[in-house]
Amino acid sequence: MTEHPNAATARRSYEAWNIGGLDVLREGFAEDVVFHFAGNNAMSGTYRGQDAVMDVLVSQPGFPHAEMETILASDDHIIAFLNVTAERDGKTLDVVLAMPMKLNAEGKIREVWYLANDQRGYDEFYS
Repeated sequence: MTEHPNAATARRSYEAWNIGGLDVLREGFAEDVVFHFAGNNAMSGTYRGQDAVMDVLVSQPGFPHAEMETILASDDHIIAFLNVTAERDGKTLDVVLAMPMKLNAEGKIREVWYLANDQRGYDEFYS
């Protein structure tokens, strides 16, 4: 069975993220993209539009590495499970993020939720 095209697109985006290919990442976002970061930390909140989303993503301290665990995709949705690791100021982050996403009619990411399996650890790292 071949991978759904939306799964392949998301996989390329995460690969680009890990090597600093931010232009590739941005190309996968709809103009009106919305990101939701759960928790109680410096990144928590909702960010609207490509510029706001890119600003928050590149402002993450410790530039996290995202290792794909599982990706499920349909024509309208993606859910990715990523092992995310980072280090900064003596702190370490090692969480699994579940990232449900909605896509627009062009297959671009329209809305994303960041949900950590260890929200307390995620909050401590980003606080």
